[in-house]
Amino acid sequence: MCCLAVNDDLVAVSNAFYLDFFNKSDNVINKLTIDPSPSEDETVTDLIISHDSKYLAVLLSLSKRLIIYELQHMQQILNITLPRRASKIRFNISNTQIFVADKTGDVLSYDIPLGNNGIKILGHLSLLLNVLQTDDAKYLISCDRDEKIKVSCYPNTYNIQTYCLGHKEFVNHIELLPHKTEYLTSSSGDGTVKIWNYVNGILMHTIDTSNDLKNTDLQEKFCKTMDEDGIEVSSLPIVHYSISKYDENSSILAIAVHTYMKIMIYRLQSQNDKFSHILISELPVEQFPFAIKVSNLSLYVYDNTDFKIKEYHTMNKNENITIEFARDIQVFKEQDCKPEKYDPDAIKVLFKRKFDNVQEYQERKKLRLEKS
Repeated sequence: MCCLAVNDDLVAVSNAFYLDFFNKSDNVINKLTIDPSPSEDETVTDLIISHDSKYLAVLLSLSKRLIIYELQHMQQILNITLPRRASKIRFNISNTQIFVADKTGDVLSYDIPLGNNGIKILGHLSLLLNVLQTDDAKYLISCDRDEKIKVSCYPNTYNIQTYCLGHKEFVNHIELLPHKTEYLTSSSGDGTVKIWNYVNGILMHTIDTSNDLKNTDLQEKFCKTMDEDGIEVSSLPIVHYSISKYDENSSILAIAVHTYMKIMIYRLQSQNDKFSHILISELPVEQFPFAIKVSNLSLYVYDNTDFKIKEYHTMNKNENITIEFARDIQVFKEQDCKPEKYDPDAIKVLFKRKFDNVQEYQERKKLRLEKS
């Protein structure tokens, strides 16, 4: 597993438990050594930069450690062991707390830099996949494997504002719409990105990537493979999703759909609370990416086979938006990293198997009758 985090000054990338930082201003790469040294099987599950670019947070899977660094001097200020393995971390809007979404369905809150014992602030009945706080700090939004997006009041999270319901599979990414932050965007295993009025739980717009896929054979093959495993699906899932503001009325979305060897770039526009989208580019990739990130109209794509981050810039030529290659950033030169390709089976665990209990009951009944 690999993670990517980007701000105005640097690009951070993880591979297993290794961390490299690329400084955009002087083009220098620095490595970060985790202390104490993790085991060989350790993996960075999540990697994020605080809203004010002051902190970097690292989530480790095997040891269940949460480590926070002060970015300017790369000094460790917090190192705690979580009670359970977590899937996602996110800073609060004031960068004074960090929210941890764990794999049992709970969201914990830790103060920075005190690192208290962690306060459980809300829970789901399913595996949590993401969490975020709104810009006005009034709501905490969480999503899970069971297609649900929950909007909780903050700090009194026992008060549920609403649910955003409409996805047919797991919801793996949620982000506020950058050019209009009173709306939420979400991506899912059903292959769609949805736009929500999150205060009222109203669906405003849907981008269905299956309508734009040029290779329908991939979708048919995936559906057949999943059906053999007892999982009923109708579209390719979204694996990676990132979004960035383009102008006052629109945002740029980058989407990597399972095994589709092109990154889909959309422009999402809004006017008078009406939304529209257009596919502006399909960026070919040699290998399915391990991570993508859009930041300030630059797209970063990490390939774990050659340890390169490809940087692309969004250009506006005669009112036409184009995506142009800028440079390769070579990382992990000094670490003993092994090349790795995307595992197409890894995402299967997020899908729920459909059980036909009636048929199973009828078969058991038939056996009983035959014996009697």
